[in-house]
Amino acid sequence: MVKFTPLGNLLLIYFIFMGALLGCGKKVVSNNSSYESRRESQTDLEEYLQKQDVNCDNNQPCPSYISKIVVSSENKITFCTGFLIDQTTVATSASCLPNLLRLSGQDCSRDIFFFFPKTANRPAERVGCSRVSFVSQLEGQDPLLWRDDVAYLELSDKVMYRREAQIVREGIDQTKQYFSWTVVQEDQYSAIIKKSNCEGIHNSYVNPLATNESSPNVLFSDCHLNNGSTGAPVVDIRGKVRAIISKGMNPKLRSYLDSTGLLSQSLKEISHATNFACAPTPTDSQMLDERECLKELSYSKVDHLRGEMLSSQQIFGELRRKYEESIRNLSPFVQLGINLLSKGDFQNVEVVPKCFKPLRNWLPNIGQGRSTFVEEVLIPYKSFKRSMDSHGRIYGNVLEGPKKEIFIQFSLKNLRITGKSSILMWGQGESGVNTFSNISDNCPSLL
Repeated sequence: MVKFTPLGNLLLIYFIFMGALLGCGKKVVSNNSSYESRRESQTDLEEYLQKQDVNCDNNQPCPSYISKIVVSSENKITFCTGFLIDQTTVATSASCLPNLLRLSGQDCSRDIFFFFPKTANRPAERVGCSRVSFVSQLEGQDPLLWRDDVAYLELSDKVMYRREAQIVREGIDQTKQYFSWTVVQEDQYSAIIKKSNCEGIHNSYVNPLATNESSPNVLFSDCHLNNGSTGAPVVDIRGKVRAIISKGMNPKLRSYLDSTGLLSQSLKEISHATNFACAPTPTDSQMLDERECLKELSYSKVDHLRGEMLSSQQIFGELRRKYEESIRNLSPFVQLGINLLSKGDFQNVEVVPKCFKPLRNWLPNIGQGRSTFVEEVLIPYKSFKRSMDSHGRIYGNVLEGPKKEIFIQFSLKNLRITGKSSILMWGQGESGVNTFSNISDNCPSLL
């Protein structure tokens, strides 16, 4: 057994006390460091937010309901556009929010901040976020298949004496004029609110699902996409909100279309948008056209519709009909038509005889005593090309060619005896001859 002297007992007690004191000291230091780190992080964010501002472009009037949205998530700052729809609610795109906040009822007080511009009767204002009232569930990363991309955020305080944006369910008509109000973040602090003209787009290869005013996901061109435009309202000439900007078109799709050789002019800046003809709002869930709003949105449907857009019959059928109508009366004896010879995106034209014009109208009065007849006809030759316009719409482009003199030969004798004759056709200066057998005046209808 070890025996301690009185002095040894005092030393033992001293060392035990100091060891305990030092151990507690380490723990206190660790807690203080964690606390200081959190406090410094919050302080840095607050200092950053205090430097934020947003103003109307060139000091021109802009809607007082437009808000710059600052989102802080996982040490990353992003900017979006929002618009006030009542004193406590701002609308924006769900895609503006990080994944952790895409949940209805989620607390957003530490993550989302709103900045409203100075107006004629209101100073600039900063307001906090209370909770996510509603948010769309976005499947995948491709906005092509998003039925709606909206979020409604409840503010921490009421915003008084500012206009409130009015959402209407009148859809997107591609013949009408629209505008967007977007927040353009110029640097890490300053932003301006810009107004841009927007054009609605139907039946584009970019989104073949957007076909009419009630399609849930629509396209716009020239809405001034930028760092901060997600969530911007698209308004009509009355200032009513018709849609909300979602995302720009897929860069890979744009690169592909640029490489196809289809574009007859440069593809415009195109963005996807949610159509309020269909999208839910805090006040109602009505739809302009329920059947269109709830239609299938899938890649298989997209592929099918794009295939139809590229169909030669759909693109060139009407052009062929008009061309045949333009040449049908060039000969008083033979009704001419055309065959299309496909070569990639080009359709070359071959002029062919479709039938004789009614024999009773001309045969008794021509070529008495002659067995054959040769006619010269001047043909305005054309070709067609599958093309795409600046909005991504597929169409048939008519390429005008030189006029050609062709010769048409047939047997008057055979026509008188049998009502039929072979027709020979050849071009001026060409050695080849095309033969078309057993042509009568029984003419098939034009295509």
